Amino acid sequence: MKIKFICGDRHVAKHFPPKPSSKERPDWYNKMPGWLGDPQSSPPTLKKCMPVYDHMTSGYTVYNPVEQEITCGGRMDNDEIVAFQRRFPQAWTNQDPQEGHMHEQCPIHVNQEEKRDWITFSVPWRIETPPGYSCLIQPPYFHFEKRFTLWPGIVDTDTIDVPWSNWPGHMNIAKGETVIIQPGTPLMQVFPFKREDWEMEVEVDEGGVARDTSLKFFLTNAYARIFHRKKKYK
Repeated sequence: MKIKFICGDRHVAKHFPPKPSSKERPDWYNKMPGWLGDPQSSPPTLKKCMPVYDHMTSGYTVYNPVEQEITCGGRMDNDEIVAFQRRFPQAWTNQDPQEGHMHEQCPIHVNQEEKRDWITFSVPWRIETPPGYSCLIQPPYFHFEKRFTLWPGIVDTDTIDVPWSNWPGHMNIAKGETVIIQPGTPLMQVFPFKREDWEMEVEVDEGGVARDTSLKFFLTNAYARIFHRKKKYK
């Protein structure tokens, strides 16, 4: 299967193209040893957890394309609501600096019951998948971005024809604080998947805890050696 990332800005396409997420593993993970001590005989670290590895390295990572200076403060008409002021380079005209949504459009509280306006990050990429395929788009969780939080969502990328992607979320910085988000910062992780109809069943299997399992044959790395299946994203 093939997924296309179609860019409306040749400079963004050249300098900040999406990449397979396997090429964007965070530094803390790359530096982490697989074992706390002697290999095979000491406790394993998170690096040996294949479900975490698969999530971290599956799909594609899309990056922030432009330097953004963002300051948070009280909204002019209601100081209880934390608003944002954003500044782009003068030549960047792909997005309105104040693009986002009012808190009232989604009146939930975040970060210790704060009321915040919602910011939107826009990238000049259209994602295209084959018929019947959508994309789960979510923040690259294991990069542990603290300055802002973007919301996950599912987009039917086989039918949408909008030439950019807008991802809403909220800033996490305090009133009076300013941050600069550099181009190249990972924004979203894109997981293509096939749309299928599912039907749920619930069963009771009280003997399941005593079921025999092939895990018993291995001292270490049993999941990786028995159950894991390789996923490819190029």
